[in-house]
Amino acid sequence: MFHITYCDYNRSNPDYDKINRPNGSGDYLFLYFMTPMKIQLGAENIIAKEGAFLLYTPGHPQIYQAVKKFKNSFIHFTSESNAFIKQYDIPVNQAVYLSNPGAMNELLRNIYVETVTKMDYYAEQSDKLMHQLFILFSRQYHAYGADTTLPSGLYPQFQKARIEILTHIDRDWNSENMAALTNLGTSQFYSYYKLFFNRSPKAELLDARIERAKYLLKVEALPVSQAAALSGFDNLSHFTRYFKKECGMTPSAYAGR
Repeated sequence: MFHITYCDYNRSNPDYDKINRPNGSGDYLFLYFMTPMKIQLGAENIIAKEGAFLLYTPGHPQIYQAVKKFKNSFIHFTSESNAFIKQYDIPVNQAVYLSNPGAMNELLRNIYVETVTKMDYYAEQSDKLMHQLFILFSRQYHAYGADTTLPSGLYPQFQKARIEILTHIDRDWNSENMAALTNLGTSQFYSYYKLFFNRSPKAELLDARIERAKYLLKVEALPVSQAAALSGFDNLSHFTRYFKKECGMTPSAYAGR
């Protein structure tokens, strides 16, 4: 379980302020830098850009200074074990960048509100929010990685497009109208989509259509032709062939199991 020691949201310090804790703070420190910071990491000194995140482990030196303005959100916390680092595969003691820092900061705000208001079950709620924070961190980091050369805001744009496609699978989607959701050409759209989600949009769309068809056949007991149409397949023979390839049996056999 996570226990919040102290946290703050959108905190401003004096210009050029420096935090100098050579022995760390005795707990974990999760930081979101909202302004550029000079950070000492071992023998290396780096300039972290606005939007950097950093998780310090207990005992690790915490030495950083604002390039000019100082603004950040942060959480000091303890944990009953360090298993969460491996569980969520989180890089520690290094500055990293995420695709949607605003969503992360909103979770930091929610954690801050819990610790300030201390409503009933706030400790349990804070623990759940910390897990949400690291799940979101991990999702963004492993999709976005450390590649800061990608256009700003591209990943959230693709997330929105992906949701639009996979929640409207009965639409007549093709390469052109999927790419139009991001205002990119089809080649760029496919390249970025596979980079972010490790699969092509067509592969994900077909899988979602098959899952809906399975539900309609088994739970709703619809005829094969109707299940196919409602799942976005306009060609019954194509639907049957793909269904058999993915499920190992025809739609009729699946419905009659």
